Order: sequence, then C-alpha cells, then structure tokens
Amino acid sequence: MVWTTPRTHDRRSVLRLLGVGAGAMLAGPALSACGAAHGETDPSAIGGSLDEIIARAQKEGTVRLMGYPETWANYRGHFRDFEKKYGVKVHVDSPDAHSAEELQAVLNLQGQSTQPDVLDVGYSFTSAAIEQGLIESYKPSNFDAIPENLKDPDGLWVGAYYGVISVGINRAACPVPHRFEDLLRPEYRGKVAMPGDPRKGAASIATVCAAATARGGSVENAGPGIEYFAELAHRGNLVSVADAGQAMSTGQAAAIFDWNYNWLGREEQLRRDGIDFEYVVLDDGVFGNYYAQPITIGSPQPNAARLWVDWLTSDEGAEHYALGGAIPARFTELVAAGALSEEALAKLPEPSILEQVTLPTPAQGDAANVAIATRWGREVVI
Repeated sequence: MVWTTPRTHDRRSVLRLLGVGAGAMLAGPALSACGAAHGETDPSAIGGSLDEIIARAQKEGTVRLMGYPETWANYRGHFRDFEKKYGVKVHVDSPDAHSAEELQAVLNLQGQSTQPDVLDVGYSFTSAAIEQGLIESYKPSNFDAIPENLKDPDGLWVGAYYGVISVGINRAACPVPHRFEDLLRPEYRGKVAMPGDPRKGAASIATVCAAATARGGSVENAGPGIEYFAELAHRGNLVSVADAGQAMSTGQAAAIFDWNYNWLGREEQLRRDGIDFEYVVLDDGVFGNYYAQPITIGSPQPNAARLWVDWLTSDEGAEHYALGGAIPARFTELVAAGALSEEALAKLPEPSILEQVTLPTPAQGDAANVAIATRWGREVVI
C-alpha cells in the first residue's frame, strides 16, 4: 500500500491540503467546481460480473482511495488482506482528509489520474455528492442484504459501517463522565475537546447531534447541542485540538469526543504513552451514524473501485470492520449466521448501546449542517 500524504493532518482538520477557502467548509452548493466536466464511466469498461470485475481490477493493478486512515475502523487490516486476496494495490491520498475535503478533491481532480476512485464520507455529505454529480452508481454483490437505511436505492452509495460517539478519557487528569451534564463541572475546565470543527467533518457534527439528543433535541433540531457547546466554551471547559490522539497523549485535553472505533484504534498507543485511558458512551446521548463509500464519477480505476466496495460489504470486510470496533452494515444478518468471530464481537459496543442507535437519514444530516453552519461561529467561542 502507498501513502502519498503524511498522516500529520487530522481527518477533520481545515481544508488546508487543497487550499480550499471557508466558503467550502460545508458540503453543498458552496463547493466550488474547479475541475473540468467529466462523465460517468463507459459501461463497456466495467466487468459484467464480479469475476470479470476482479479480472479487470487486477489488470488495473491499483485502487486509489482518499480519507482512509490506517487506524480508522481497522483499515490497516482491510488494506493488507484486500491486497493479499486480489493482488490489487491500495493507494491512499490524504488519509486524514475530512468529508468536505474529499468532495472538493473530486471537483478539483476530475478526469486526472490522481482523482480518487472511492471516498469514505459522512452520511450528511452524501446529498451534496449526488447534487454535485461527483459519484456514480454501483450495487455490490451484497447490495440486497444491506439495510435500506444504509444505502442509496439507486446504488449511488452504500454505508459499509457505522459507529457511536464516545468520549476518550485520561483518568489521571479528570473523572470518567456518564452524562453530558457532567462535563460542565469545574473539574473539566480546559479539558474537553471535540474531534474537529462541526462545520467541516462528520464526527464533530455527530458530537453536536449527540449533545442535542441529550438535551431534548434531535438531528433535525441541533440547536440544543449547539447551546450545550456554547455553555461548555463559556465555562472554559472546551478547548480546540487538531488531533484527538495527540491531544490526549500530550495532555492538551483529557475528555475528547470521537467515534468508538477511533478510540479503539488508538488505545494501544495511548497506553504505551502512559495514559490511564478509557473510552465511554455517555448514557444520555447515544448517537451513531454511518460513513458512505461512493465510487467517484469516471474513476480512473473503475473495476478496482467496484471491487473495493464489494470487499468492504463482504463477510471478510465486515469482520475487519468489527475487529476495529466499527459495526458492519450487515451486522444483524452476520450475527444470526455466526459469521463474525468472537474476537470481533468483543470489540463492538455493548448490545444495550447498539439497541439505542437509530441511524439518521441524509436529509436529517442536511438539517443539522444548516443549523451548525448558521449558528456555530457566533455562539461557540473558544
């Protein structure tokens, strides 16, 4: 596998890698079309069956991805075993790119050999990807088995996995919280952080939605979540960090929100760094959502792109997601069939937590995006 951008950029950081201005922070009409118009892949260039796709992908030799960190949802394991099984190399550009940046990259690079083949974007960015004409349809071989709320009916995207917002804690620096209200207490002053700016990335948007849920709001009504973080900032408890794992290791923050699978991926390193670490899902704000893996319009390696999506939604891909703490899209089916290992099941959140997760729709995500874009900058002052 090949990395073309060092992993020193947080996946949800500012759009500095591509020089994108503030007007493109949120996915949607604000994204500026910098690339030349580029049409969908000629159907004759795509294999007519999975076996044909595999053969053509092997001739293409490489799949080019963007926004796939190795420690995120066990992508390191995915890359290794995908390459081993198919002999197709995985090439990752800007592994820590956040969702808005990924969409901008497709606009910038359409028709070029450096255009990514497949993205990994938050659910609330799928509408913008469709509206901007940045993705094209493919229904992987397991498409019918993927739940309806984890796929576009026309195959413009599938959501191969989902996670739950949790709080990583340095127990030597602060108590373990159980509810959102706990983090407002004085002992958390200067110690609470989000996984980025919610105007730019899906994990931080989900964090606001989790807080909104805890305070009587919802995805469509994110206002209570914005008000919660405004209060957290006013009390001096909220700090800004560029990288959650690094901030935890250096003591920049001690209670940091992020996906459960991200903390699982960092846990070993944090313990090596001497952090008395634990991550918890707060009782009153259980919130989960998925990331989608769309194929980009006219992708340079169209068969390798499709093979990658097939891998992610396969039994093997599901096992790798679960080993990384991410809940695979076909979770219920695979558990019933005994297809996930005990080791993988042990990495997932408790069943009592998973039972509370209702995955939001892209339209609900759009509503949260609008509220956050309108209010965050003027109300949450760190």
